[in-house]
Amino acid sequence: MLILLPFTLVQAQKPLSFSNNNYSQSSSNYSYSKDNSSIRSKIITLNKKGIFDRKSRQIGYTLRLENNIREEQTGEIALQVFNQSGILLYQQNAGFSMRKKGEFEKNYFFDASQFQSGYYLAKMSISSLRYSDSISYTFGFETSQTQNTASAPSQITAPSDFTNFWDQAKRELANLRADFKLTPRPDIRNKNFTTYEVEYKSTDNAIIYGWLTTPLNSKFNAVLYTISDYQSELFPEYRRDIAVLSINTRGTGSSNQNYNLAYDQLAVFNLKDKNKYFLRGIYQDALRGLDFITQYSNQLKFDTRKIVVIGAGLGASAAAVIGAIDSRVSGIVLEGPSFIGFNNLLSNRMSNQGFPSTMFTTYMNQNRVSKENIISTLEYFDPINFAPYINSRILIGFSLNNNNTPSQSVLNFINQLRVSKKDVFECKNCGNSLNSKFYGFKETWLKERFGQL
Repeated sequence: MLILLPFTLVQAQKPLSFSNNNYSQSSSNYSYSKDNSSIRSKIITLNKKGIFDRKSRQIGYTLRLENNIREEQTGEIALQVFNQSGILLYQQNAGFSMRKKGEFEKNYFFDASQFQSGYYLAKMSISSLRYSDSISYTFGFETSQTQNTASAPSQITAPSDFTNFWDQAKRELANLRADFKLTPRPDIRNKNFTTYEVEYKSTDNAIIYGWLTTPLNSKFNAVLYTISDYQSELFPEYRRDIAVLSINTRGTGSSNQNYNLAYDQLAVFNLKDKNKYFLRGIYQDALRGLDFITQYSNQLKFDTRKIVVIGAGLGASAAAVIGAIDSRVSGIVLEGPSFIGFNNLLSNRMSNQGFPSTMFTTYMNQNRVSKENIISTLEYFDPINFAPYINSRILIGFSLNNNNTPSQSVLNFINQLRVSKKDVFECKNCGNSLNSKFYGFKETWLKERFGQL
């Protein structure tokens, strides 16, 4: 139930029911220009983390608009409220007016009696003659119930031959010569480290490149193994007392041979065939990196009991996958997983305007295939289906307000974890990236894990 209170009003209005949507098309002639500097929008949360429960005094937020120009502005706020399944619960248009250099505030309060445990999205499209933009606010209700209970069976979509499929993928990789190459790079100078260029072969004739840095005068080095995000190239990383292996999987940076595809075409390459699909190769590239660490463990004094795999976005998904199917991984760090929960990703209105959802929907439209058709392939590569097989310590950091990946997809992954030693960092106001608090927490976590593993 939604209560809308203009900030000048003292008494609360009659509560509005989600089932009684009060929405009409704008009667004003707004130009919807893309001048995003004339108004500054800000959401003030009633709860620091944006997580509420039935004991919360108030549930909701305040929207504040600031007029940055020296002329009056009038416009509209089109509000839509969705649940975590993307179902529209409420919508309404409301007008606003600001004097030059003035402000406008509107309170949005919700009645707890209409909520079920989970996450909700309030999307606001704000428009005037000079301004047009959309902002969103994701908030949780009784989320401890969502995280501490087993997920519904429908959230697990692993096909019947899931484990056989990945056993075969591992055998295929094991039967392929890796041809590891480790080339010192003295031209990249750092007096306390040695820098190497890494090269090896993976499936589909992919040549994978990356970097290795090892600290000097260290007896045995724990290994931080970093996997690249979607077309986001990694470079040498230096850490005191820790060797760092940074691998650019196929399609990224110098590992882009044979995959010269547009940004929005790479992850749909060979989507019709699960045995040739692009993500299968990505995960095999990442798995081969563990073989590299094992191969050079004696020569470079790696402590193979302390291998922590880390990734952001697609790299996070790859880290989760190899952590599930290879026992050599002793720790996992996931930073904002993006290719996760595909069924929810393609059904959820919270994410259907962002990447990678738009890439998959464009593919479906161009090839005239159904969502069910591509899900039948993607379910073999969804980290949620790998989560029950993870046995190592794990840290998951994600944003509750990510427009690209629904927070529920990450929560579904967390719900499927059977390992007891897991840490979760939820960031309420991070948007599509994580903040400095998470990275500070991650560094503390890594120090503790490398000391204990």
